[in-house]
Amino acid sequence: MKRLSFAGDDRLRVVEVAGAKWFDALSLWRPIDPDLVTTGAHEVAAVLLGGTFDLVGGGTAWPARGARKDAFGGRPMAVFLPPATPFRASKGQGEILLVAARQPAAQPTPQGREALAHKPLLPLAGSGKSFDPNSGEWKPAETFPTAPESLPPRRFERIAVGDVVVERMFAPDYKAATLSVDEAVVPAGGALRLGDVPGRPMCDETLLFVRAPHGATVEHDGRSETIAGDGVVLLPFDGRDAVVRADAGPCFVVVSSGGK
Repeated sequence: MKRLSFAGDDRLRVVEVAGAKWFDALSLWRPIDPDLVTTGAHEVAAVLLGGTFDLVGGGTAWPARGARKDAFGGRPMAVFLPPATPFRASKGQGEILLVAARQPAAQPTPQGREALAHKPLLPLAGSGKSFDPNSGEWKPAETFPTAPESLPPRRFERIAVGDVVVERMFAPDYKAATLSVDEAVVPAGGALRLGDVPGRPMCDETLLFVRAPHGATVEHDGRSETIAGDGVVLLPFDGRDAVVRADAGPCFVVVSSGGK
C-alpha cells in the first residue's frame, strides 16, 4: 500500500502515480469557464464530483451534464475519454475527477472491416449513429471503442454491499482497455471491504481516491493510512483485502482498477 500526494493549484491538483504499471495520474479539476484538458497518451475516466457543465469530448458535445451538488449526494455521471482527446468544460462550476491510465501494448492496426468497427465512421446525418460492419447495424457513435462516451446514471449498476451502495460506472466488460471504476459513500462508522464488492475484475493495481471531511482509514496487509480531507492510495493487485473505514462522518471513495 502506497500513499500518494497532491501537487498543483486550486484549478488542477494532480497526483502522479510514479512506478505504477497502469495508472499514470489522478487529478482534481475545477474548470475555469471555459477550460480544457487533454488526455495525451492515456485513456481517462472523468467523474463529475459536483456541479453541472457543458462538456465536449473530442468532437462530441454533451450539454448540461451532472446533477449533484457534491460527491455525497445524488448519483454520478462519468465520461470515458480515449487517448489524444481534448476535453472541454464550460457554463458551470464544480469539480471533476480525472483518472488517467496507460493502454496495453499496441496491437497491430486493424484493417478493412475490423478497422471500421473500431471507429465511428460513415455517420448517418442527424442521428448520432455510425455503421458497424461486424453487426450490420447503425450504432450510437459513442459506443465505438475509440470514441469518447458520456455515461449517465441510468447506465450504472447499483450494488448493495451491506450498508454501502456501490455505483459501477465502468464495468469490467466496458470498452475501456485498462480501467474499471466504482464509487461509493461509506456511512459514518461504516466500512467497505473491497473483497465484498461483487464483480470487480482481477487486476494488477487498484487506485483509491478517498474524500473524508471527518476522517477515514484505509487498511491493507496489516498497514493503515489515516486520511483527513482528500487522499489517494495505490494498492497492489485487486486490493481485495483492503478496507475503507469512515470515522465521525461519511467518506466518499472512488475505486479504480487497472489492468483488467
